Amino acid sequence: MRRRICIVDHDLAGRGYLRECLEKEGYSVVTLEDGSQVRPYLQGGTFDAYILDIETPGVKEKEFLLDIKKTGQPRILLTVSKRGDAFLKEAMEMGVYGFLYKPFNPNEICTMVNYLLR
Repeated sequence: MRRRICIVDHDLAGRGYLRECLEKEGYSVVTLEDGSQVRPYLQGGTFDAYILDIETPGVKEKEFLLDIKKTGQPRILLTVSKRGDAFLKEAMEMGVYGFLYKPFNPNEICTMVNYLLR
């Protein structure tokens, strides 16, 4: 069974790039443009992992990450464009696995996701 990944990013190009990289690796990918769009998917444990852009509306909220953790699928990567955001430390304490820094490196994306889902 193919692993399912949810990408939440307000930037169409960023979503598309991540999707393309991960689909080439054989993952099934769903993309959303707002954190609020994830909520309907949380009930069924639909995804094996989440890749969330912290600049996307609805993502940079503690309750959002906690809701994902409650599904029993706390495999989360955050995409960030700058280092030093205070939210990153909080996110790690709440169980975020790691970060993908922009501009994206396709090898880094695949390595992080493959390790996360092994």
